[in-house]
Amino acid sequence: MKDKKKFDFKTYAVLHFILLLYSFVGVFMKKAFEQEFFSFWFLLFAGLAVLFLGIYALVWQQVLKKLPLTVAFTNKAICIVWGMLWGALILGDTITWYKIAGSLIVFAGVVLVVSNNE
Repeated sequence: MKDKKKFDFKTYAVLHFILLLYSFVGVFMKKAFEQEFFSFWFLLFAGLAVLFLGIYALVWQQVLKKLPLTVAFTNKAICIVWGMLWGALILGDTITWYKIAGSLIVFAGVVLVVSNNE
């Protein structure tokens, strides 16, 4: 019989918090490259991207101590939703039916991988 770990809400909450931080990296980099190269705003946005990536990397390692890699990695699919949301709210992108359909396909794949892992 497989040794199954009990669901740990705190670990999943931390995982999704760092995935939320990770989803901002693309926004920061897009904003950075809209600025004049090496201007204050360029350095600020690029610095925020590096800071968020650093926090993500450190906390990701701690999450992997408590969750299997396959479970943690498949949860990264939520970044698709966050990315679409930030794109629409911050960058003025349009959420199309094609983007929604693509996201649903990715989530279906995640469900298949996670349910197969149980």
